[in-house]
Amino acid sequence: MPTIFEPGDLPVTEKNGVNIATLANHAMLGTDALQVERIILEARTKSSSFESFEPERFIYVIRGKGQAQVGEQTFPLDAESMLWLEKDDTFYLEADMDGLEVLLCHAPGNE
Repeated sequence: MPTIFEPGDLPVTEKNGVNIATLANHAMLGTDALQVERIILEARTKSSSFESFEPERFIYVIRGKGQAQVGEQTFPLDAESMLWLEKDDTFYLEADMDGLEVLLCHAPGNE
């Protein structure tokens, strides 16, 4: 049966202009099949580092512009672009003057 989660139901953390809302995880779905986080960066902010994970991961840009710093490489991020990450990649995100909103998806969803 479909389930609707209202904004107030979503676990959210906010720090230094970066808002991270968990949209899907084991607690919400009852399975480790998928984990999804929505990350919103205010204008000209930088996220903390996201550590490497075993599962497949990708970043999908909902709106805004910025970049992902993956190791020594910088990848530009624009609306509707997608960045696939490798298993051992550690990265952080930076927003430009308009901010940046992305989905970070990984499967299976280890927490």
